[in-house]
Amino acid sequence: MSLRHALLALLTAKPMNGYDLAKVFDRSVAYVWHAPHSQIYPELRRMEADHLVAVESIRRGTKGTKRIYSITETGRGELRRWIETPAPIDMLHDAERLRGAYLEFGSYDAARRYYTAHRDHYELWERQWAVHADQIAAGDTTLIRTRLAAPRTGDPATVVAYKVHTYRGLAAQAHLEVEWAKQGLAMIDDLETQAQARAAEGALTE
Repeated sequence: MSLRHALLALLTAKPMNGYDLAKVFDRSVAYVWHAPHSQIYPELRRMEADHLVAVESIRRGTKGTKRIYSITETGRGELRRWIETPAPIDMLHDAERLRGAYLEFGSYDAARRYYTAHRDHYELWERQWAVHADQIAAGDTTLIRTRLAAPRTGDPATVVAYKVHTYRGLAAQAHLEVEWAKQGLAMIDDLETQAQARAAEGALTE
């Protein structure tokens, strides 16, 4: 249900149509929760049916209309309930870690590709998360400016602090993943060198 609650949180900043909401999602929530637009629009319909959002249809051009979504009091209550209800941390379900545990069934080159891809992926996200945290801390994103200007935002310092702490934590985790991948690459060099030495020693004894 996290997609639903992410959309509710975005709508606390201001009412938006589906297109604008999806764009804002891509520039904010998508840093921590990926969802394609094909999931966002059906979820908005379900939220409307559950009275979490209200919809106003506004004419667009001569024939079209656009639907503007705004959070309702029921939606705000659901958002508060979600935040205040303790939830168990998900059990580990990591396909990449599973593959990494069985790299011996492939070649050393395949293992190098695995660790190189892991390193490159997390180097990118480390930079993105760190930059996003700095932008929020400086009040330099459209969404944070809009949210801080909203009438029911609450204490601005608190709003900023929670978000900055989250993204800096993610950047720190990504840094650890990068270092882990680098250690893996060094390990492969050692393993391959040892294997070559054993093979050479075996050849000499034949």
